[in-house]
Amino acid sequence: MSYDIKYRPVNYADVLGQEAIIAILQGYVGQGRGYRQSYLFCGGHGSGKTTLGRILARALLCKNPSEGNPCNECFSCKSMLETGGSADFVEVDAATNSGKADVIKLTEEIQYSTFSGRQRIYLFDESHQLSKDALDALLKPLEDNIPGSEDKRLVCIFCTTEPEKMRATVLSRCAPAFVIQPQTPDHIAGRLAQICAKEKVEFEPEMLTLIAEITECHIRDALKAVEGVSMLGAVSKENVTAYLRLDLNDAYIDLLDAIGTDLPAAFEAAKRIMERASPLTCYEKLAEVSMLAFRAWLGESAPSHWGRDRLVALGATKGQSLLGYASRFASRPGHPTAAMLQMDIAHLSYVGGSVIDPAAVLQVQPTQQVVTPAPPVVGVITPPPQSVAPAPVLTTSRTPVTDPVLSGTVAERDKLWFDAEHGPAATKKPESAQKSRSSTSTALKPTQFAEFLRRTLLDLESSSGGSAG
Repeated sequence: MSYDIKYRPVNYADVLGQEAIIAILQGYVGQGRGYRQSYLFCGGHGSGKTTLGRILARALLCKNPSEGNPCNECFSCKSMLETGGSADFVEVDAATNSGKADVIKLTEEIQYSTFSGRQRIYLFDESHQLSKDALDALLKPLEDNIPGSEDKRLVCIFCTTEPEKMRATVLSRCAPAFVIQPQTPDHIAGRLAQICAKEKVEFEPEMLTLIAEITECHIRDALKAVEGVSMLGAVSKENVTAYLRLDLNDAYIDLLDAIGTDLPAAFEAAKRIMERASPLTCYEKLAEVSMLAFRAWLGESAPSHWGRDRLVALGATKGQSLLGYASRFASRPGHPTAAMLQMDIAHLSYVGGSVIDPAAVLQVQPTQQVVTPAPPVVGVITPPPQSVAPAPVLTTSRTPVTDPVLSGTVAERDKLWFDAEHGPAATKKPESAQKSRSSTSTALKPTQFAEFLRRTLLDLESSSGGSAG
């Protein structure tokens, strides 16, 4: 049996930390208020959400609870400890039973009395994967009370790493969310030391702390790491380095340090890493160490297994560019390959690690007004531009006026303008004819046009020898 299953807490006393949460849960059961609401446990993976949910379910269904703790001796407790379930408790993997039909099938069972006559309890692991319709199907059963009692007919225990995906209407039917708090590396290392002593595995205390740091204080991951290292012998620096591949840390720093200065060296470091790690792992580690170096540059402490001096030196060299590196590697492709990683390394080498996306800069910058020439007009010949003639030089000498229009009396000038407009007097019609011209028109009236048309037809018939009717 693996360490994480073998040493999974059975009682609240075995749980690492979480004292405030445990006290509240014991109070609910001890005061007989455990069935008045459902429960939500959230936290990182391997933090103990499901473990606490199982202990709570066992305490709620226990025949003889003591101060909110399960007795572990009654039929219900033994059944749950041995088989993981009982007639009144069902653990559901929401990742594979997330549909509305699955939930309706479960909730229909509460219409019938359970064997013990007590309420039925469901534990939904990874409950954020329940569909919207499935969560809606739970609303009414979660709200129904047993007639004549404040207890709910259905009590659910939701365990999730993503509580924000849960429906607000479901959360309102639960007690305030219980957030599992991470423990310190030293606290985790103390529990690992107890387990190593029971398993008779030799260990170096600082290596247990190192394992807790590397696994980000997830107790389940830490237990798996200790078990893996123990296969090589003692939990020593040599075995921990070999099992967790800590010798690659220098290669990650070498790769980041070579970006922008020595691209072949960066490619060589990437090749060394991918001989022992997948491109996906490489992307994740490069994003992680980029942020660690940036934070070390700001003065924050760094994990011991990375080497603070090298991280500080990398931060001093790259500065804010590390944020661009971290962003680039964190937004990795869906299925990264070695070629994709090399492409991103080359991109950062030539373009740099600016935290501003060049495409976004182009969108934000104001566009310059571009004057578009008007399209040519078809059929119109546009003369070429002509140079501007220099202004004439003005002289003070006066020249005699020879233009007849500009000389003479006013009457004479008017006559000249009239002749220029209407022609010489010899070619003009008499004044009486000019006056009558406005009253006559070349346009025929309808009656005149009809008469003209009739006469034309008569002429045509007479010329052809016909008769007009």
